[in-house]
Amino acid sequence: MKLTITTRFVALSTMVVAFIFFLFNAFVYLEFMNVTIDNERQIVVSRLADLVRRMDKGTVSQAVTEVQHIVPDPRQMVRLLAPNGKVLAVATTQFRDRWVPSGFHASQMLGHGVMLYDEENHRILVASVSLHLKDGRVTLQWLENVASLDHSIAFVFYLLLTGSIGGLVLAAFGSYFLARYSLLPIREMIATARAITPGDLSSRIEVPRRKDELTELANTYNAMLDRILLAFSRERQFIADASHELRTPLSVLEGYVHLLRRWGWEDEEVRKESVAAIEEEVRHLRNMTSQLLTLAAIDQESSTDCDAIAVAAILKRVVRKWQRLNPQYTWIISLIEEHATIVRMNEVRLEQVIRALLDNACKYTPDGKEIKLAVLRKDEKIHLTIVDEGEGIPPEDLPHVTERFYRADKARSRQEGGVGLGLAICREIVEHYHGHFSLCDADGGKGTKAEIIFPAYDRKEEST
Repeated sequence: MKLTITTRFVALSTMVVAFIFFLFNAFVYLEFMNVTIDNERQIVVSRLADLVRRMDKGTVSQAVTEVQHIVPDPRQMVRLLAPNGKVLAVATTQFRDRWVPSGFHASQMLGHGVMLYDEENHRILVASVSLHLKDGRVTLQWLENVASLDHSIAFVFYLLLTGSIGGLVLAAFGSYFLARYSLLPIREMIATARAITPGDLSSRIEVPRRKDELTELANTYNAMLDRILLAFSRERQFIADASHELRTPLSVLEGYVHLLRRWGWEDEEVRKESVAAIEEEVRHLRNMTSQLLTLAAIDQESSTDCDAIAVAAILKRVVRKWQRLNPQYTWIISLIEEHATIVRMNEVRLEQVIRALLDNACKYTPDGKEIKLAVLRKDEKIHLTIVDEGEGIPPEDLPHVTERFYRADKARSRQEGGVGLGLAICREIVEHYHGHFSLCDADGGKGTKAEIIFPAYDRKEEST
């Protein structure tokens, strides 16, 4: 049998109610029993005190006469005892001799000379007081069978028991309907989740109007579906773009292979042209494959298990090499102290981003122009900027150049071997390490400014 949340909720709530009923009923039962016995004790003590006042300062014979004239209730007895325990006088109507306690050990002491005895399934209340009369000392004793009180106590017990059973039944039914009502949004979520298929992620859970945990769960679930839909859309777009990009080089390879097969083996110029074109397309495919593997590797990397590095130091090391390889540009570098530019990320990935941006800057900047690099710190953020004086990016292409396989100038990019993944890789690396990557026109409208912003890392946090 499936143990549902409703079943567990009903069972648990019923057990809690049963425990509360048990504690409450036990308190009521014991308190009622004690109060009932105590009331009867007070009545007996009061009546005994009246007798003592009438017998006080009299003689033993007068006390005997006083006892003999008492007419108690059917289940009561009044006795006058000598110091040796001999009964001097008895007043009773239906009190039986076998109810008179034979031992000296009471089952309960009630105080003020009052004791409770258990005799043959009967409870006998005995109150005793010692009298010092003119001609001797006697003991006045009041006995009462409190079985009627036991019947009242038993009635209260069964009344509490019956009420508790009925209350538990009502609690179980109430808990069941309450659980069904409370879990209705969850059942709707289950139905919605079952209706979702890989081909249709448009279904959403109706958010309850009440502001509680189920509302938060529904919002979280819908947000998760939005993220999944976005991821699926990106994957579909990625597959479509990759297929489109692969189709062109494969078509070129296939065309030149057919050309060689038909007559290229005998024509040396055709053969050379075909081999050169095939080499170019193979190089293009190799670059695309390498960059696709890089994108896949970025998603598998941990953004937390990495070392603290100085951005200024990495930039200085990378730029030194590029200055030697590209002396035709004017390099302007502005750096702050290395210890103020600490971030937490993979050093190889940061170098990869800087190299890709420098490659773009050198590729599109005319000889003799400036390439500016700067690292500074603002409000616990590390800013790395690279500004070139190239032709810039058209405004209509600027919002899309960091998308995968997007090329602003497709013809020229293809001639230079680009596949439209370089800036997309830079953006994904930066965002993977909780940074922000942006491209915009340089100041003055000439060239492009690439800016990377990382959260600064404080080494003191690691020690604490």
